[in-house]
Amino acid sequence: MYGEIPVIIVSFRNSRDVNDCIAAVAKLTRERKLALFICENGGADAFNDLVAVLTGPDGACDPRSVPVALTGPRFVRTARLQLRNVDPLKAVWVHVGEARENLGYAGGVNAYLEPLLATSEWPGVWILNPDTEPEPGALKELVEHSEKHNRDMVSSRQRPRDEPDIILGRGLAWRKWRAATRSVDSGVAATSCPPASEIECRLDSPSGASMYVTRSCIERVGLMDERYFLYFEDLDWGLRAKRQGKIGYAHSSVVVHDGGTTIGGGPSRRGNSALAVYLEFRNRVLFTRNHFPKWVAWTVLMEIVEIMEYARIGSFHNISAAFRGAAAGLMGRTGRPDHIMRSHRLPQNGRL
Repeated sequence: MYGEIPVIIVSFRNSRDVNDCIAAVAKLTRERKLALFICENGGADAFNDLVAVLTGPDGACDPRSVPVALTGPRFVRTARLQLRNVDPLKAVWVHVGEARENLGYAGGVNAYLEPLLATSEWPGVWILNPDTEPEPGALKELVEHSEKHNRDMVSSRQRPRDEPDIILGRGLAWRKWRAATRSVDSGVAATSCPPASEIECRLDSPSGASMYVTRSCIERVGLMDERYFLYFEDLDWGLRAKRQGKIGYAHSSVVVHDGGTTIGGGPSRRGNSALAVYLEFRNRVLFTRNHFPKWVAWTVLMEIVEIMEYARIGSFHNISAAFRGAAAGLMGRTGRPDHIMRSHRLPQNGRL
């Protein structure tokens, strides 16, 4: 008998996004028990704000908290809340943890995976971005596809908020010649649905916006690689899993994804924050070195071409960040880039 499925969300001062995401999770078609785990990377004030929003008048959680919660060495404190309007016999607990420091995306996920792996059996974990809102059948479809087709990781279909008939992506693929990550079938009509097996052949990884990962997969390939801090950790994890198993795609698992609400990634190069640019350029080199070492020189050349494009469009504030990121990747620098983050500020709700 399987236990409850953990749902992990990593937050950085975007409490309202998290609340909307959890409110959508509360509406899921539930054939399995759930438990939510939120890692707040934004410090004490962000943790307080997140709990206040979740338990406020428009919050997704009951205002009464229970002091007992799954915790671990990476958290300063934790709270355990309960989803509102849920059958008492099917209570869904929401664990909120204040990280001791900004752990990044992979670190925030691992902060819960580590203690979870020591608990009773659960079939797999669902990782969601805070700026997503899953449709009711999203998790059910992921789990069923994983179990029916023996897939270690399964990706959802992402769609824009205001364009339900358009696909944002089915998952991720790495293009060596472009030295870039591609969101598979971005912009394609949602009515276009080739066989899942055909799509899966084109995937290198599910998107971290919504990915279901089996416990057995995690036990084989290990946790997310925290050296990336942000960007490429999902692609790295998926490619590691693909080399030992199978990557899946569940077309009927649909999530709305806004994107870029935490780090300042924009729809165009001009709109990207310096932090987003630095990490994109640094981690692309790190990823290539880890997985395709013969292509590092080519990757750097493609990055130089992109830097020239920043100059062409007049995005001069990001040229320095791109150069510094590429150089950091070549020097093998990893982890949280504190020197960049000191100048990167977001308002409390996580939006620029």
